[in-house]
Amino acid sequence: MKFRARRSFSDDFKGEAVELSLSSPQTLAEVAGKLGVHPNVLSRWRSEWIMAHQRSDQPAPQPGPEKSVRELERENARLKKQLARAKLENDILKKAEGVRCQAPEMRFAFIDGHHDAAWPVALMCSVLDVSRAGYYRWRQRQHRPSPRQRHHQALSSFLLEAAEQQESVPGYRKLWLDAQDAGFACGKNQVQRLLREAGYRSCVAMKPGHRRPDPGLPVPPNLLNRDFEVSEANRVWVSDITQIRCREGWLYMAVVLDLGTRDVVGRALGPVNHSNLVLEALEQAWRRQCPKGEELLFHSDQGSQYRSEAVVGWLNARGVTISMSRPGNCWDNACAESFFALLKKEWTRRLGLIGRDEMASEIRYYTDQFYPKMRRHMALGGLTPHAYAAA
Repeated sequence: MKFRARRSFSDDFKGEAVELSLSSPQTLAEVAGKLGVHPNVLSRWRSEWIMAHQRSDQPAPQPGPEKSVRELERENARLKKQLARAKLENDILKKAEGVRCQAPEMRFAFIDGHHDAAWPVALMCSVLDVSRAGYYRWRQRQHRPSPRQRHHQALSSFLLEAAEQQESVPGYRKLWLDAQDAGFACGKNQVQRLLREAGYRSCVAMKPGHRRPDPGLPVPPNLLNRDFEVSEANRVWVSDITQIRCREGWLYMAVVLDLGTRDVVGRALGPVNHSNLVLEALEQAWRRQCPKGEELLFHSDQGSQYRSEAVVGWLNARGVTISMSRPGNCWDNACAESFFALLKKEWTRRLGLIGRDEMASEIRYYTDQFYPKMRRHMALGGLTPHAYAAA
């Protein structure tokens, strides 16, 4: 039978073990496990040490909190204040979602319209990343605008009114010409900046499509060769066909443009995309312009309507020279493509889905009134086609 010898510990070891257990935040069992003694033994050592070193009426030392109650109360109040400010900042950011990335003037206007006792000016300026001094200077300018600000306000009002009269079609360059004609001393970049600040934007074009013609028909060469700078009228005509969606279906439009004046000299509308549509536009242009056939170049794409016997025979009978774009190359007929892009982005697209008769009436007004008489062309030096032809 084996017997295990009883372990003996010195008084120094017992004292150090007791002091470690009293000062350590760990439990008695954890300290005893580290020292390699039984917890009951360490508990007996603590009792003996306390009885030997402390009086019976003096409580044993117990480690208390590092901070006093008053300090904890102050820290609790500070954290509550930070939480309340964070909630206010979050509410302001939710409300100012649309103006946080705008110009400082827009943020100043938001602060001026929403500040109150709950949302003070200092807090809103801090959240929106603007200075209080800048806000108060802006507010002072609103009540006492400078001569420059009054000039900008008058110019901006004129530009927006002119754009509204022209159905929001012109861009900043043409509105700048309108402002100059009205007597305003302004620059092109200044007009662009004021329109951008006012949120004005001209209509946006859609990309035109392309449809391949039927093979096997004769193709004349590209005699125009992208030489779109024509100095005289009735020297070069360009033509193309487009389609516009209506309530009953597609409305097809054939147009004939004179590159000398950029005017619409002929157009035809119908529910069927046929060569008769091109013939109708050509006959209208011929009646209006009365050109000399041997001096006229007629350019189009390689659509089957333009390569039909009826259209080619009509042109040959009048001695007109025929030119066609290269296959799949819309840039060879860029002037006609550009006209259709302008028609759709400036006029028809905002009309929505309407009937064929109503759409045809709108297109006739655009091609006969607005485009030649009111719309400025930068290729014509900022003049309308009628004004350029009369000059």
